Amino acid sequence: MLLKNWPKSKIASRNVVLPAFVVIGAIALYNWIIAPHKNYLLAAQRYESAVSELAKKNQIISKNVTIRKKKLRELREKFKQIHLGLFDPSEAKEFFSNIQTTSEQSNCIISSLSFSQTDSAPHTKRPEENSYITANHAKLSAVGNYGNIITLINKLQDRSEQVRIDSLSIKPIDGSSDLLKCDLTITVYVMQNKERYLND
Repeated sequence: MLLKNWPKSKIASRNVVLPAFVVIGAIALYNWIIAPHKNYLLAAQRYESAVSELAKKNQIISKNVTIRKKKLRELREKFKQIHLGLFDPSEAKEFFSNIQTTSEQSNCIISSLSFSQTDSAPHTKRPEENSYITANHAKLSAVGNYGNIITLINKLQDRSEQVRIDSLSIKPIDGSSDLLKCDLTITVYVMQNKERYLND
């Protein structure tokens, strides 16, 4: 009886083993060939997404950097223009010492002239190394006709450095003369170590 069932069991086991080999082969084929490609495609998609995201961030950063560079250039230009309007100590000394000459060239007579300084230097151990700004003032009274006084004011302000007029008063000397008295207060801003500071 066992011998009769032997060929049937051989056929049945073949019928089971063959599909098992096919299934195992299919799984092995999937794991060796298809799965790596699938994982590679998933990784490539993630990489492409990450690269796209980084490219967007890079564009935003580039735009921000460009905007900030433009603002920095504008601020540097403003900074330069402001500092060009300041006197250095020797220029201020020359300007104040030439007020009398400028007045004579304008056909005005200076009746009084006084100088003062505010915003003194900070108290540091080595002030010569610092760049700081002081305001130097001059009060002057000049006598001349209206055109001469206007010429004097224009000559005082005809410089690349800024000369600020803080106060101006024009009055006739008397009713019978065309001469006027002009009381004028001017301020110039002086920067210590201006050249070194601008070259930094």
